[in-house]
Amino acid sequence: MISHGIFGGYDQGMASLKGMVGESHRKIALSRFGYPGSKLPALPTPQNQARVFAELLDELNIEKTFVLATSAGGAAALSFALTYPERMKGLVLISSDVPSCKMTPEHLKPAGPPSPLLSEFPMWLSTKSLRPVFNVFFGSDVDKVFFQTMLPVKPRRKGIEADANITNLDMDLNYEKYPVEDIKAPILVIHAKDDPMALFDCTEKFIARTHPETVIFESGGHLLSGHQTEVTDAIQQFIQKNA
Repeated sequence: MISHGIFGGYDQGMASLKGMVGESHRKIALSRFGYPGSKLPALPTPQNQARVFAELLDELNIEKTFVLATSAGGAAALSFALTYPERMKGLVLISSDVPSCKMTPEHLKPAGPPSPLLSEFPMWLSTKSLRPVFNVFFGSDVDKVFFQTMLPVKPRRKGIEADANITNLDMDLNYEKYPVEDIKAPILVIHAKDDPMALFDCTEKFIARTHPETVIFESGGHLLSGHQTEVTDAIQQFIQKNA
């Protein structure tokens, strides 16, 4: 089961899962709160999202699963691992946000894309004509498939805004809700040191607290460009080892 990142949805999640785990495993890709096909509740917190993950597994009659989290999907996945340890086979964090340190509201500001990108035409134009800008934003070469799963913007807008104002701030604003050293499931962390979005300094602190398996690249940016084979191999070996 994948907890997708900002600008994502079930479509992006399934594309990511197919690329990372292939056809030999059952794959579950759902839209987090406010993304295509998913309503935005009054309290779209990572903790409530984790509860929905558990309810979905109940609905599908699935006892345990591996959870993969990318980028802004990390908060919900970590909440799920902490709240429902009995449902976890393993946790894979791929360029994922993680808790860094306790911060107060006055030190935090919305963490999301520029507002023009939340409108359909500017976003479409950007994906067609301004790919170098996105490459700088992600620190990676953004491929065509990823761009396709960022559009259309309208059915993702509420989710993007919720991520920018709630999800991406929650782990530092409510640091005490994320005692990640208590996670029982095996953990695999895959990250690039030059990631400009999910900073490696934060990931290093997480690694020191949790002692996970790691695959760390010197470069590759947020989308781990150039390392697809290594990423896929690491995930599949992790699944085989812990299944």
